[in-house]
Amino acid sequence: MTEPSALFRHCPRCGEPRSAGLQANPLVCRACGLVYYLNPTVSVGVILRDAAGRVLLICRGKPPGRGKLALPGGFIDFDETVEQALRREVREEVGLAVRRLRFLCSEVNQYAYCGVTYPVVDLFFVAAVSRSERAVAASAEVAGFRWYAPGEIPLGAVAFPSVRRALERYACDGRLRCRGR
Repeated sequence: MTEPSALFRHCPRCGEPRSAGLQANPLVCRACGLVYYLNPTVSVGVILRDAAGRVLLICRGKPPGRGKLALPGGFIDFDETVEQALRREVREEVGLAVRRLRFLCSEVNQYAYCGVTYPVVDLFFVAAVSRSERAVAASAEVAGFRWYAPGEIPLGAVAFPSVRRALERYACDGRLRCRGR
């Protein structure tokens, strides 16, 4: 996979070729002075709980991780808060409204897509759902979903290491009250 900085062979402002040996971040053009920072993108994921304490996991319908389990969530759009993005993604993916939103943790992630590996910071939340019985796979990104008791989640079938770590943190914080992380 290609790191995003390797895709910039020329300055995006003036077209000057990048000199060998320049540091990757920030990209600095010696010709026009452009300084371009390649920061991680930010994504949100949510551990949705129903009234019985079960957790909703989706089955990814598209790469990366097609056919594997994940949490509802996705990338934050421009001019959107983290909370707005989370609520939008849950509506788009499973048709649910969330309530009692609480921050759980952040994790770093690598998102390999179309030959490029993107650095990502994932922000994870825990929330209750308003109408768990009406959840629907509402997006082509979601091949299906299932409610799991926290101890039944098949962590080996989860698409991303960051999601596995968040689920482990949730199980630890929410059920066992351990604090070793």
